Amino acid sequence: MEFATRFEEATATTANTSISINSLIMNRPYAIVHAKRVNTMYGPTVLLSLRDSDEKLVQIVLPKRHANVMTDEDMEKINSRSIYLNLV
Repeated sequence: MEFATRFEEATATTANTSISINSLIMNRPYAIVHAKRVNTMYGPTVLLSLRDSDEKLVQIVLPKRHANVMTDEDMEKINSRSIYLNLV
């Protein structure tokens, strides 16, 4: 197999896709894999990495009203796998 083809296949299977929170399907569970604080052009917020039912990783930026409720302790628990949460 040609290098370029292998590279594209590897990228397609491991790359996180950023999607709008509006793209998520209502009442479908998304496992929260990782959370971190980020600065956007609209100010600080939280970036979540989610695993959908197809086992693909997607990233969403939380709206401020939701990001403000998430504490650093909550994110630490998510990232250390001491708590398992689903975004529904």
